[in-house]
Amino acid sequence: MSESQAVRSQEPPLIAVIGAAGLCGTYMLEAALRAPFRVRAVVHGPAGRERVAALGVDDIVDADLEKPDTVRQALKNADFVFMIPPAFHPEEDVLAIRALEAAEHAGARRFVYLSVLHPHTPGLRHHLRKANAEAAVRASRLNWTILQPSMFAQIVLSTWGRAPAGPVAVPFNVDNEFSFIDLRDLGEAGVKVLSEQGHDSATYELAGPVLTLAEAVRVAGRARGVDLEARTVHWADAPLPPGVADSPSRASDMRAMWQDYDRHGLRGNSNVLRMLLGREPASFEEAATAIRKWDPLDGQG
Repeated sequence: MSESQAVRSQEPPLIAVIGAAGLCGTYMLEAALRAPFRVRAVVHGPAGRERVAALGVDDIVDADLEKPDTVRQALKNADFVFMIPPAFHPEEDVLAIRALEAAEHAGARRFVYLSVLHPHTPGLRHHLRKANAEAAVRASRLNWTILQPSMFAQIVLSTWGRAPAGPVAVPFNVDNEFSFIDLRDLGEAGVKVLSEQGHDSATYELAGPVLTLAEAVRVAGRARGVDLEARTVHWADAPLPPGVADSPSRASDMRAMWQDYDRHGLRGNSNVLRMLLGREPASFEEAATAIRKWDPLDGQG
């Protein structure tokens, strides 16, 4: 063992979080900062750097997932890698595999890939790209874990929960049921699979409690002290959010997702999440109550 390897083995493990500046990434960072880790945030651009620095992260590295050398540099000396891929990216699987290869090159001990609930859904190309990435992760020589979370409660809260009082347009059947996971629970579960033994070669479906979208929007309104009522609009007619509308690939994938949700929602089972947390998963109401700042002009947040 070299001197540098000996020093590294005596330090707390270094976890590198790729995609650290996004919504999910910030919750993962908060959980990791409470754990016995050294934490590195891998971001892309000055806005992301500022966002993670505000959380108290000192080790911040810029990387472009489309440039392999920058990814390798970002993961240098990392013991654990937590990969959050860019949502709806047309080459998400390629970028995830690139991060996996960089983790192998860095000699990382464990790789955790954040996938999605039901990745093999035929009509959802962005899910199938995650399934492709999962296959590469399973073929890796690294110790790996795959997390397949359900819909994020905080996405619903930021997308529809910030609407002005009254009717809220939703581009799929609001009476369909969804499993909502609180991102605080996802961060806690992520830390568990990294810090505990026994999670190698595991694929975990992480689903929170089930509600209809209509019920979730009403709960979001109560948390703000306003009345919100979800109303279904046709998935093909609903406006696309910024950052999606100007990309034909992303726009097509999002509309396909809305169409799939309109048919049957997205439900999962909470048993695995309950096992990992050692308690009941947080309810949608708990997630809504935890968000203190509401800004109806803040877009998707």
